[in-house]
Amino acid sequence: MKVFISRHGDKELGEYYNEILKHQDEPLTEKGKKMAKRLIDFFEHLEIKRIIVSEYIRTSQTAKYLADHKGIATEKDKRLNEIDNGLIESMDKKEIIERYPEFWRDFSSHNMDVRFPNGETGEEVMIRQKSLLDEIIEKGEDVFLVSHEGYIRLLICHLLNVPVYKRHVFQVDMCGIMEIEYNEVSKEWKIIRFNYTLDMPY
Repeated sequence: MKVFISRHGDKELGEYYNEILKHQDEPLTEKGKKMAKRLIDFFEHLEIKRIIVSEYIRTSQTAKYLADHKGIATEKDKRLNEIDNGLIESMDKKEIIERYPEFWRDFSSHNMDVRFPNGETGEEVMIRQKSLLDEIIEKGEDVFLVSHEGYIRLLICHLLNVPVYKRHVFQVDMCGIMEIEYNEVSKEWKIIRFNYTLDMPY
């Protein structure tokens, strides 16, 4: 059983506040849509049973072209949402340091898990990741997930048993694909590829 997970495509800049999510919910740019269409090439000869996306519009848009091509309806699952960065979402570095100096000191030290102001910790994201992966294992189907940069960095930490505060060492490009395979005997996930991108001059 395999799981494929990709970061969404390039997103728009600007104010796109979503009252339900309580966060900015930026759509894809035209460049992002081109990136998303390229996912069809990667999955052309691969069989997947489900396509699951986060609650953010850019992940649904990223999955749309592949879903239409495969004839699979996308499912939304909040367990794929980006780590909740709470009150600092729209702040620049200078403002974060001024308003939340202790948080910034601890976060930028990269030696402890910290909670974003009114948001989540890395460990809390891992809990929902485990819940989703356990469900996927139980159903035993190959699936494609579309999520976010921070989430995928934390997922790599989860799979490799790396502390969450070391997630900054992993780079996740727009529409970068990770492929993992579950071993029924050892009860472990094997990482087949990470941050694979299809070459294209977007």
